[in-house]
This record gives sequence, C-alpha cells and structure tokens, in this order.
Amino acid sequence: MAINNESAKEIRDNLAGGLKSVIQDTEELLDATDNQSEDRYKLAREKLKLALQTAKSELPKVTKKAVEKSKHAAYVTDEYVGDNPWKAVGVAAAIGLLVGVVIGRGK
Repeated sequence: MAINNESAKEIRDNLAGGLKSVIQDTEELLDATDNQSEDRYKLAREKLKLALQTAKSELPKVTKKAVEKSKHAAYVTDEYVGDNPWKAVGVAAAIGLLVGVVIGRGK
C-alpha cells in the first residue's frame, strides 16, 4: 500500500501538531516558573529554553525526513508485495496465526 500525498501530509501534520503541542506546553511551563529565583531553577530554565529553541528549529527538518522515510518504506513494501504476492499472503497468515495463538494462551 503506497502512501499518497494526502496520507503523507496527514502524517506530517499529526507529527508536527504533536511536537508543537509539546513545545507550547514547555513554553507555558517556562512562563509559570518565571518567578522562581533559586539558581537551580534558573539553570534548569536556561537549559530548557535552549532545548526548546533547538526543537523549534529542527521540527520542520524532522517532520520532512519522517515523511520521506515512511514514503520510501511504503514504496518498498508495495513493490515487494507486488512482486511476491503469495509470499506476502503467507507471511500475513503466519503473523495472524501467531497473534491468534498468543491471544488464545492469554485467556
């Protein structure tokens, strides 16, 4: 199953949205601890600010790379299944059998 442009965009948007949410939460945490005057808080805040700036600058690169790798993996899988349909069916059946056995033993 190949990943089309819409699927890739959705994956990228979901990943970016999650990371942006973490960044926003971290910024809120930094703002909430702004009045702490102890040296250890100041040091921790500065380290967190630096990490946050790095995360913000790297976010577009990471999401683009993740989408590219997932597209490549989907393409390779699609090619393999297209070239070896019965092997793919056999592997899927074996995995299904193993999962069934594991679930059956768990009950």
